[in-house]
Amino acid sequence: MYKALYRKWRPKYFKDVVGQSHVTETLKSEIEKNKISHAYLFTGSRGTGKTSSAKIFAKAVNCLNPKGGEPCGKCEICTEFDNDNLIDILEIDAASNNGVENIRSMREEVVFAPAKCKYRVYIVDEVHMLSTGAFNAFLKVLEEPPAHVIFILATTEAHKIPLTILSRCQRFDFYRIKNEDIAKRLEYICKKEKIKIDENSLKLISSAADGAMRDALSILDQCSNVCADNIKEDSVKNLLGISGANYINKLVELIFENNISKCLEFIQDSYSKSKNMARLCEEIMEHFRNLMIQKAQGEQTPADLTLDNIIFFLDTIQNTYKNINSGADPKLEMEILAVKLCSIKNKNNKPQENTKEKVAPPPSEPLPEIKKPEILETKPQNENSFEFWPQILGELAKEKGLKSLYIALKDSQAYKNKNYILIDSDKSIAFEHLRNSEHRSSLKNIIFKITGKHYNLGPYVKNEEKGKNDPLDSLINDAQKNNIDINIGGKN
Repeated sequence: MYKALYRKWRPKYFKDVVGQSHVTETLKSEIEKNKISHAYLFTGSRGTGKTSSAKIFAKAVNCLNPKGGEPCGKCEICTEFDNDNLIDILEIDAASNNGVENIRSMREEVVFAPAKCKYRVYIVDEVHMLSTGAFNAFLKVLEEPPAHVIFILATTEAHKIPLTILSRCQRFDFYRIKNEDIAKRLEYICKKEKIKIDENSLKLISSAADGAMRDALSILDQCSNVCADNIKEDSVKNLLGISGANYINKLVELIFENNISKCLEFIQDSYSKSKNMARLCEEIMEHFRNLMIQKAQGEQTPADLTLDNIIFFLDTIQNTYKNINSGADPKLEMEILAVKLCSIKNKNNKPQENTKEKVAPPPSEPLPEIKKPEILETKPQNENSFEFWPQILGELAKEKGLKSLYIALKDSQAYKNKNYILIDSDKSIAFEHLRNSEHRSSLKNIIFKITGKHYNLGPYVKNEEKGKNDPLDSLINDAQKNNIDINIGGKN
């Protein structure tokens, strides 16, 4: 039976794990010095080597003849592990085994000594999927683990794991793999598999993989099957539905010209040629992301775009991408997007410049009116400056998918009132972002990560009539009844 490339080329040694030397070198050192912890947390995006590294580590700590922290690959332990015959190393999928009874069963097993190995190793994949009760039961094991047991927890969403669990684990963050590192590994595998591939194809596959080695190998496998082991750039583009830079530049030119009819013809032509609409949307989004970075660094951009213009474009494109991935008609969504983007214009048929008092004009279907919160003349009772706000903004800046939210909030201030964080900004675009439920959720997760406490969000509003009760009192009291955010101008 044919074995998929991502399975065939799964790393068996730390040296084969791509782009994670900051993790693998530390693990090898611990094995060499016999300084093994009882619990590890491997976190990072999909396909970056978390589970592979966990398996290599489990094999290496039990190897009879380890060399430089690497498993020898030849002893009885290594051989049985590679053949899936080693019962002392167990892999648990927390997505399907997330109940209290599953953890209780594991707690009963851990007291028994390993059958063959020095350590019994539990690799718990997608650990964030455990229920609250299961986490509580798991905590008991982590607090007083038997000396012969090692836990390796793997997750893509570490922020969902209780702090009580996190504090008992040695944490390793796996980075998205660089495109050039992915391309180098693919080239090596292609030579071993006798697959012909050109340099541009390697770059396209590496870019499409979005930092995930497993995804890159899956794409390579698919390309190899379609192209009969002779992979060329055009074939990869067709298979991935990639339009290419020149193609995207042409569409963006039409958008800046506000030529709706030509844009719709462009979408129709792309659809007729079986272009992937979701992928086309991604490429447009990437184009404007690059413009945002250029503008943020003080560089010139086409069509005299302001940073607010670009962020507005990005938000509109992101909403279209979400709609397509939620099952909406891809072609229709792209046509609506083209009309919206072309409708942002001024008398010179270019995206409108903003002043400090104005934000980018609304699309053809206007957004709900947003009343910009004003600064309080006197602070409400029980309200204090939120001391962690600069640190939270710093964390927000590091998140790749939240750059536009950071830019919108970077000049804002925040205050704490009861269990609410009240945000003060003179930029209406800040509150446009906070209307987005995903942005609010991401911001609240970062606040929890920094403070260890759950807060809801609200605007910092002005007391219009002196001498009367602060309007925030009733707003917060009403919101607290249902434990929700104070309305920021859109649906909560």
